[in-house]
Amino acid sequence: MPERFSASNAAKHMACHASANLELAIPNYEPPVEDGVIRASDVGTAAHEVFEKLMGYTPSELRHWITILEYIEKLRSTRRFKVLTEQQVEATWLPVDPKTGKHPTTTVDLVLYTQDELHVIDLKWGKIKVEVFDNDQLFYYATCFVHLAPKAKGVTNHILQPRADNMDHQYVTNTELKAWQAKAIATAHAINGGSLAFGPSDHCKFCPAYPHSRGQKGAPLCPAAMKLLYPAPFDEDEILGI
Repeated sequence: MPERFSASNAAKHMACHASANLELAIPNYEPPVEDGVIRASDVGTAAHEVFEKLMGYTPSELRHWITILEYIEKLRSTRRFKVLTEQQVEATWLPVDPKTGKHPTTTVDLVLYTQDELHVIDLKWGKIKVEVFDNDQLFYYATCFVHLAPKAKGVTNHILQPRADNMDHQYVTNTELKAWQAKAIATAHAINGGSLAFGPSDHCKFCPAYPHSRGQKGAPLCPAAMKLLYPAPFDEDEILGI
């Protein structure tokens, strides 16, 4: 079957009819074998796919994407980093989950690294500012990927949150990362061992048992948070809006 006459190959076919059917035009011709090498045509196809997705955003959202891309471009232009995107990794440094018999896994948005430099980048699209400093999620990611930069003395964590005007970073030393890792391992062991200790704090905001959760609420509400927020007698149904 001849190659389909299309917009992308019209010039080629109009200049050379044989190019539409090389198997017949050239005796014993064999098409190239796919070897996995990324070629210009592949890059072009990928670019069109990205363009199509971006055009689904509003003009204001596109400005946010420009802010993100400019930030990453500036960072990547400083070194010849190796790049990992949407990389899933197994947290082998944590104890095995007794329910699954496996280590937890996590996926990070972007990791840039060399032998002596590591950047962990997390994209946030919400309008409520997420603080980069002492961010446990980023510490978790960094602990999972720190082995990629064995000569680095620390890791730089980044939050890219343009809708909250929050494009920030924090450098964390390996010593600080190790201290956090020890606390995280202790927490995992305690939870796996059956600990049900409450610890109401600023981290409760998305917990379904929290009275003022920003997500959906369960019932009954967290007794520790209720006692902290409402030391006087309270009506839980009224708080839940029932």
